[in-house]
Amino acid sequence: MNFDLNDFRLILNIAETKNLTRAAEKSFLSTPAASNRIKNLEHVLGLKILDRSSQGVELTEIGMIYLKYAKSIYHEIECLKGELAQFNDLIPGKLSIAANTTAITEYIPTALSEYLITHPHVDVNLKEMLSEDIVNLVADKRADLGIISGNIDTKNLQTIPLISSQLILIAPKTHPILEHPHVTLLDAIQYSVVTLHEGSAIQIFLHKLSQQLEKKINIRVQVSSYDSICQMVAAGAGIAIIPLAAFRRLQHIHPNIEHREIDEKWAHRGFKICAINFNEISQFTKDFIQCLKSHIH
Repeated sequence: MNFDLNDFRLILNIAETKNLTRAAEKSFLSTPAASNRIKNLEHVLGLKILDRSSQGVELTEIGMIYLKYAKSIYHEIECLKGELAQFNDLIPGKLSIAANTTAITEYIPTALSEYLITHPHVDVNLKEMLSEDIVNLVADKRADLGIISGNIDTKNLQTIPLISSQLILIAPKTHPILEHPHVTLLDAIQYSVVTLHEGSAIQIFLHKLSQQLEKKINIRVQVSSYDSICQMVAAGAGIAIIPLAAFRRLQHIHPNIEHREIDEKWAHRGFKICAINFNEISQFTKDFIQCLKSHIH
């Protein structure tokens, strides 16, 4: 029996999109061609791979087995490209990274800028996610590297320490919350809050914390960046919880903002890089790790 890499790619895209039309587009196929590929594969195997319904498509138990090996095969192909790229820089590579909000905004940009210059034939796919979701993505071989923070179960992944960080509260200098030398989330949610947009990793994280307190955060303004958060806080729109690294980067622009430490364990976080096996990743992935570590202070 011969196996086709295009079939493996199609199965990967079906698992991700749960929609045959979108999976076909991502696989550079027409929908009828993708459907015929699945039918031919099922005929050759004598097994059903896909369940179709009005809600979309789902992989069967057999399809999930096929998916497991498709992930491994494409992971090994990317590693092979990385090894060969040491000898021929014209060989393209693809690096997939999943990181939380703070890593993407505060730690990755400068390193990535240098990396893309020194590795012109490597395409980088960067996803913003919650740390617990990042671990699942890496363990499932859907990302080469994860950058996470907090006390997260890494599910037997290998990890490398990156940097220690913390979340802080910021407010206009005249705000009453600054009368406290330290604050808690319970203190903060008594006031109007400025946050990142709905669905951002840090916004979801804070929402989960407030649910544990059985309280609701009074979100007054949602914006797209820590820069915009500081602008809104400076304008008196509310208080905010942001990484200390972001505040240090922006405080000279907004001298009328002060910060307070948050007196809770969740506010103090260690960042780690995680992978399935650092000895088996591609050379250009190892190069990115070194580049990132060299830019962390």
